[in-house]
Amino acid sequence: MAAKKSKKKSIVVKVLLSIHIIFLLCLLASYAAPFVSPAKIWIFAFFGLAYPIWLFINLLFLLIWIILFKKYAWLSVIAILLGVNHLLSIYPVSLSNTRVAPPGSIKILTYNVHSLYGITNKQYRPEIRSKVTDFLAAQNPDILCIQEFYVRSEDSSKVLERVTKQIGSKYFTFKNYQESKDRKKIDALAIFSKFPIIGNGFIRMNNRNVFCLYADMVVNGVKVRVYDLHLESIRFGNEDYSFYAHLTEKEKEPDTSDFSASSMKIITKLKKAFELRAEQVDLLKQDISRSPFPVIVCGDFNDPPTSYTYRVMSSHLKDSFIKSGKGLFGNTYAGNFPSFRIDYILLDKCFEAYNYQRPKEDLSDHYPVSVYVHMTPPEY
Repeated sequence: MAAKKSKKKSIVVKVLLSIHIIFLLCLLASYAAPFVSPAKIWIFAFFGLAYPIWLFINLLFLLIWIILFKKYAWLSVIAILLGVNHLLSIYPVSLSNTRVAPPGSIKILTYNVHSLYGITNKQYRPEIRSKVTDFLAAQNPDILCIQEFYVRSEDSSKVLERVTKQIGSKYFTFKNYQESKDRKKIDALAIFSKFPIIGNGFIRMNNRNVFCLYADMVVNGVKVRVYDLHLESIRFGNEDYSFYAHLTEKEKEPDTSDFSASSMKIITKLKKAFELRAEQVDLLKQDISRSPFPVIVCGDFNDPPTSYTYRVMSSHLKDSFIKSGKGLFGNTYAGNFPSFRIDYILLDKCFEAYNYQRPKEDLSDHYPVSVYVHMTPPEY
């Protein structure tokens, strides 16, 4: 009898070990995602996107091995420790968030306002613009980066001048995603500032939409370049959201006849977006390296910290969430799909971050992100 129990346990352990090895490989593949451009090999980007899932499963196996067969517990421990940088980018261990920003600090805020649709994805709602500007006025940022700023009414310059007054800024610059002769339509990246803007520019790739606006400004006597990014989105349509919603409804079974086609459509859109963002950040990194001034990089990256996009953009820059954030994950996406941290404020080495915040405002499919920044004059 004892021999039979021992044999059964041995079979169970072997089966569990085989399954665990598969998920260990998935976890290790997610570690490769930041280092392999999706423009060259795209499959690793999907493993990186699912890193929290692989991490959870390996933690679960760690618990199982502690209970059943302790010597295999080290498999999970070693695999998880190999990705400690991944872990810290999601859950930072920092005491700096308790420090008060010193005198002379400035407040930076970035916000994808979802074309002023609100949390839905249907149509422009003028009342949302009023709520957003009220929120921004209450936040009182010194530098504000906006993505998906959409208005269709009177002359665009008058709209922006009015918004500038409402939020207490003095200066602004903007660039439409696409060239348009219609002065009554704004669909743009925009930067508002309490500091004088002395120059600006934008970046696009191969005649596609503008994905980056930058402004040079004089901040407390020092010239700074602020980048406002909106990297390639996945461009999900209503049918994609409907498919996902159907999958997550517990009381309903997915329609197997459409499952394969819908899944492949979503995977194809994700793949294309991964590839385009990789090309965008490679181009953008070159531009940042040529900046004559210290840089602040804000915006919607549309990629989590476990991505190639994030690694390229954050190399040689400080992630304000890691330096002064608190709380698990810090997710900034508030839409219909699983939430990730995809909105960032990255800082040059001469800046220190204080009091990172992510106000949970239900005015968009993104949450705003803000941080106080203190600058030590750089040696440029």
